[in-house]
Amino acid sequence: MNEIGFLSKKIRGAVDGLLCQSLVKRPHAMPPGRYVSLCFDDFPRSAALTGAPMLEQRGWRATFYVSGGFLNAQHEHFDEMFRDDDLRTIIRNGHDVGCHTFDHINCADASAAEMAEQRAQNALFLKKYGIHDIRSFAYPYGTANLACKRAMHAEDLALRGVKTGINRGAVDFNMLKATGMQKNKGGILRALEDLEALSASDGWLILFTHDVRETPSDWGVTPEDFDHVLHAVESSGADVVPVGEMVERIQFRGPYRPRRAA
Repeated sequence: MNEIGFLSKKIRGAVDGLLCQSLVKRPHAMPPGRYVSLCFDDFPRSAALTGAPMLEQRGWRATFYVSGGFLNAQHEHFDEMFRDDDLRTIIRNGHDVGCHTFDHINCADASAAEMAEQRAQNALFLKKYGIHDIRSFAYPYGTANLACKRAMHAEDLALRGVKTGINRGAVDFNMLKATGMQKNKGGILRALEDLEALSASDGWLILFTHDVRETPSDWGVTPEDFDHVLHAVESSGADVVPVGEMVERIQFRGPYRPRRAA
């Protein structure tokens, strides 16, 4: 691609990204209260072996955004990805599972047809583990184009991006805000700042990371930093709920009703 073509594509992508943020919204009113959801994207194996137990010892559960194509994979950034027994263990231990497309495609470059195929393929994969219904979807890389957002609008899912901030007031279920805990974005500093801001006013803070290791990737955290965030969450007094449960609370304003098969 020549320089002009590359620039044109970049401009189109930027415009489409802005339109994606502002159009095709699905507002839902937040219930009163302060809430935190903790997420692991892509599902590196360290999220199951190190991250999940750190939540479980506090009585909390996370949301794991699963791309079936990563099963048993060796990732260039995250090293080992999840295994069959890792997925079965997090389900057995009561963690929430969300969709992340099967092949972790960039939704900014995908067509509506590709999105439908990826969703269907991932749904078939998750059904093998007794997960027949999920409540949320996270755009891989946090990006999408308007066609994909329109296609996903018809799905009964809460859609999550990576734009930082707290979800307050009429939250957009087609592009929920989420704050990353990752080395290439200032580590855990923004997460701690958002937790402090949450203590001042009602809202829903979604925090996500990837691997949890002593030498994390640029998109992960160390166990020490992760523990620091969890301690700050605990000190905030916010209710810690997985994304799926929070979606249920917002949509139905009633008790959480699990929709997974036994």
